[in-house]
Amino acid sequence: MSKAASTHGAEKQRIAELEQQVAQLKNAIEENEKSYRLTMARYVTTEVMGEIASSSNATVAGERREVTMMFTDLRNSTELSERMEPEAYIRLLNHYLENMITIIDGWRGNILEFVGDAIVCVYGAPHENTDAATDAVYSAVAMQRHMSKVNEWNRAEGYPSIQMGIGIHTGEAIVGSIGSETRMKYDVIGRNMNLTSRVEGFTKGGQILITDETLSAANEQVVLKKDGTMLVHPKGVQNPIHVHDVIGIGGLRIS
Repeated sequence: MSKAASTHGAEKQRIAELEQQVAQLKNAIEENEKSYRLTMARYVTTEVMGEIASSSNATVAGERREVTMMFTDLRNSTELSERMEPEAYIRLLNHYLENMITIIDGWRGNILEFVGDAIVCVYGAPHENTDAATDAVYSAVAMQRHMSKVNEWNRAEGYPSIQMGIGIHTGEAIVGSIGSETRMKYDVIGRNMNLTSRVEGFTKGGQILITDETLSAANEQVVLKKDGTMLVHPKGVQNPIHVHDVIGIGGLRIS
């Protein structure tokens, strides 16, 4: 074999080895990215991840936007946590949250945080959604309907039944990333967020209360309980507001 032919053969082998290394590196990067996304999906929604990925500084810029906000809370959860064994209570709580999260995700809700057993979420951010109020009420009705399945599981496991209250309000808020370079979160800020929390505080177990603004935005699809409109005076709000007891939306009913 000539020296030129030998050199050419060595170059071809080297190229083949480099191509194999590139393919292995590409596969490793894809696996790492997949693992990263799966891990991040446990902390932020796909929408938020997409906004962060498209940002040059890994943040979502702040803006004012009309959104629909929802707060949920379990009734008598403090007493439950004190009465049950810690492992059992956490198992009950995680099973409940897993079911509620699935429904919220299905109606394009963005979960902002868990405060103990409470869920704080927003519809219409980070991506705009003209049906945010309708989606929020649909998900709330679906969540209350599904509580019978949650409690069926609880009873089978020897756990007590639980009840949830849901408050929903629609209004302008500031949305975006807050925090520092070492710790940051996507959040919704403003008096309307605080009002949503106050509305939830008026609920009883199994109840959904919405404000005039949400009722107007979700239009005629919402089904209200007869004589279920109340005038309440939330703390920190200058004037009383009306809240409405929702029992269904479209063809979906709580029971």
